[in-house]
Amino acid sequence: MRPGPAHLLRHPGLRPAVAAATPSPGIATGHASLDALLHWRGWPAAALTELLAEPGLGEFGLVIPALARLTVAGRLVFLIDPPHLPHAQALCQAGLPGECLLVLRCPASRDRFWAGEQILRSGTCAVLMLWEGSEPWRHAQLLRLQSTARTTATPIFLYRRPQAIRAASPAPLRIGLQGSRNGTRLTIHKQPGPSGQTLSLAPSTAAAIGPARAGPPQLLGRQPALQMADWPPGNGAPPPRLQVSP
Repeated sequence: MRPGPAHLLRHPGLRPAVAAATPSPGIATGHASLDALLHWRGWPAAALTELLAEPGLGEFGLVIPALARLTVAGRLVFLIDPPHLPHAQALCQAGLPGECLLVLRCPASRDRFWAGEQILRSGTCAVLMLWEGSEPWRHAQLLRLQSTARTTATPIFLYRRPQAIRAASPAPLRIGLQGSRNGTRLTIHKQPGPSGQTLSLAPSTAAAIGPARAGPPQLLGRQPALQMADWPPGNGAPPPRLQVSP
């Protein structure tokens, strides 16, 4: 028996042609010139976005204006295994309170995917941010992430090395970042419609955020600057909201 339309539309890579012709509103990036180039006029609100860059090129700062907007309602931004702890004071100056961030450290690289899926289904996540690490993720894992982003209406940002552009990906948006004399040069490698556009963004307060100093997360007054948790897999429960106290 041939599958009907309803069965086909359960596939994460398929959607009705009407929906494809009318893009959902995007999340303003904070850079009008970048919004003008993107299919959604901003970051896609319910999809996987890949940012391909070597660490330290402002790849995290690029999304901070959007994060600040999305956490207004009190939901959390989850960071899974970032290479450095974000600098709490710089985040606050950029409009993103540190208490809205929860950093997770997974005991093994294979746990990142599992943790990401549980977070997306917890109902507390405004944005999920993941770093791929040294072991490339399988295409099937990326496909599941894209499907879960769509069904939970949650944006996902996945940071990958530039070499990952050689492999196919189900992410609707793939952007490469390179350092340049004028700041950061962006290349839109993939999106619905025209792609291949380039854009240079000048350094800004958000884009200049670097790793925090060695030691515990930086604290602002008596408020926790970052929330930290080690999340061993296996219990299926949402992550505990652990706070760093002075």
